[in-house]
Amino acid sequence: MRRTLMSLSFAMGTIGANVADNTSFYTRFDLPKCRLIEPADEYVFAGTWACDGYGGIDIIQSSADDRSFVAFGKEGKSHCAFRKTFGPFNTALSPIEWRLKDGVPFAAIERWNVGGETDPTAASWLVITAIRANESCHMHYVAGSYPNANEQARRAADDLADNFDCEQDVPTVDSKIGAPPIEFTACRDLSGK
Repeated sequence: MRRTLMSLSFAMGTIGANVADNTSFYTRFDLPKCRLIEPADEYVFAGTWACDGYGGIDIIQSSADDRSFVAFGKEGKSHCAFRKTFGPFNTALSPIEWRLKDGVPFAAIERWNVGGETDPTAASWLVITAIRANESCHMHYVAGSYPNANEQARRAADDLADNFDCEQDVPTVDSKIGAPPIEFTACRDLSGK
């Protein structure tokens, strides 16, 4: 199910209520130092790695055809987040900002570079991922050029994570440059259910 940007912007009207209740913790990763869990092939697949995250939650990252795929959790390869990437060439970057409530991660914020050096639409995007016991899914995108982008990403994580339904809900966006080049679909639509 697709939603227009108009309805996406409207859905963001209440962001900001719970920011003071939550905290952040940052973890860095370096793929060559992470555990290789799936080796590269001789064509376009660069491999899949499991990196130490926060509180025992792994960062699962893969790359194929110069596009990153990232999920959070031991079984991250089966998560909805692992099936989503931007259309143009892209790279998911370190560090990860974990949003915590009472020391427990409920969302992750990661900056991605999208588009190559010769791409006139190249930009950075903050991807806010909801973290569940057995799932992680994209729930919001903030353009890197958006005013106070990092703060806005934290607000989105804090205000959306509790009620975001990974199976049913479509990610939302904050941007002054248009929508990010990614499919706005719920997880159920990605899995063909």
